[in-house]
Amino acid sequence: MPDLHSSHISASGGLFSAAFIEAIREADARLPGGEGFLPGYAFPPQATALAFDDQEDELARSPLIALNEYAPGNFVYYRGARYEITHARPRSRRAGEGVAGGVGRPETELDMEPMLICPACERAYVGRDEATRARCVCGADLSTVHPRQAMALVDMYAQHRARITADEEERMRRGYVLTTHYRAGGKAQAYAVTSAGPAFRMTLEHDGEVLQVNQGAREEAEDRAQGFTLCRKCHAWLTSENAVSDHVYTTQKQGKCPRRGTAADLVFGLWLTTAIRSDLALLDVPLPEEAADQSEAFYVTLANTFLRALLVAFNLDEQELGSFLAPSPEEGVPFRVVLYEMAVGGSGVLASLAEPERLAAVVARARELLHEGDPEGGCEKACYACLLSFFNQRHHDLLDRMLVLPWLQALGDLDVTPIVSEDRFEALSARCESQLERQVLSAIRGRGLPLPTAAQQTILDDDAPLAIADFTYDPRIVIFVDGSPHHRDYVQTADARKRLRLRALDYRVVVITAEQPDAGLDELAACLGGVS
Repeated sequence: MPDLHSSHISASGGLFSAAFIEAIREADARLPGGEGFLPGYAFPPQATALAFDDQEDELARSPLIALNEYAPGNFVYYRGARYEITHARPRSRRAGEGVAGGVGRPETELDMEPMLICPACERAYVGRDEATRARCVCGADLSTVHPRQAMALVDMYAQHRARITADEEERMRRGYVLTTHYRAGGKAQAYAVTSAGPAFRMTLEHDGEVLQVNQGAREEAEDRAQGFTLCRKCHAWLTSENAVSDHVYTTQKQGKCPRRGTAADLVFGLWLTTAIRSDLALLDVPLPEEAADQSEAFYVTLANTFLRALLVAFNLDEQELGSFLAPSPEEGVPFRVVLYEMAVGGSGVLASLAEPERLAAVVARARELLHEGDPEGGCEKACYACLLSFFNQRHHDLLDRMLVLPWLQALGDLDVTPIVSEDRFEALSARCESQLERQVLSAIRGRGLPLPTAAQQTILDDDAPLAIADFTYDPRIVIFVDGSPHHRDYVQTADARKRLRLRALDYRVVVITAEQPDAGLDELAACLGGVS
């Protein structure tokens, strides 16, 4: 489900400059612990800044908003003037990491990585190691899916534009293709939600990852995009074929690039990304028979119903919670509803749904929002009093309260029961990504060793993903199962770097190879001497 922000949003009013925000943060940091005065929702810790060519101040936005609002070629309005996003402002390298463009001039780096999205389950794989995998965790074949270049969202630069062309107006009208992806890796607990009527599965995950991707300007014919074009030399965004042709230097002509960039300095098809690790609620709801021919409309409406009910029940702002649909791993469930908190680390709202009373209160609020008991009968399908909002305008044609209201009304007294796997070996085996990993898991059990705590767990380094361990044990034991893909030189180099960092973080790293599995299993047995 794409992000629902408009491609043409005014940035004026009620905003502070990045310099002001930084000064306030520094003052806040000098206060004794627990006495800070800045609420996290007001000043996001990882704000994206926009600078102007004729203004001294800057605008700061949450990256989740800036991914769309500060997208290349977009227009923002500030202090009565129109500005176009024209350049990226990547961060400078640390001292000693090289200079460019003359002595003493800091070199800027572009943190680009390959990204691959599974066409079956829409899981995103980021980084050279992950994006070269042949098979997804869902089992889908990825060997024919080509990775794209992706770059984490950086600060942007805008130039004043008194007039805009017809092509620019048409691009603004179409907007951007934004997709959202769930990446498992946090601490999750599944629950069976039962009632006198329907039942469904709810998974609450702490520190899960939501990755948002801006794939470029929406094309006129289809809901797809070709990505962005960026000049590595001057960091200009080139939003048309004419802009590309006029920008580069060739042997026949001079271009507009101030650093004499050539075609070889351009990056085509670039995606912009931003990620947040927070609390999530995953709802796997079986499709009701009466909505069998309108499955997408049912799940889009269900997602928006739960989202708005949570906002009302907990008195939250529309920018504190988000939702999207993802393919569900459950049989008979075409889509999974993913709800996530936009505050880094989470605020506990979604985690509280494990309490039957809280979940029942949200369901009751959802019924009210869908005009249950309205003496006038409410709207025909959806209205701004129930489901419609500025943020879901791309899905207004799918929203239909009458698809979801009967399902909500059938929910009687709710019971929320944690799901405990009867066979943890089967649960771990289901998360394995290769036959070799399953063989190693069987060998662990065959030796009488304790089963791993988790499989395919993301290990963090200062809140940034460092590596995905094939198996983990508490406390701080990670296992990597190396098959033939790890024989490549560049993969071995990346493996060595990550594992060295893991050891520096006090993890015990065990590597089990296909060629010598017994040696790795012996090392694991020694590490597990104190593990029960």
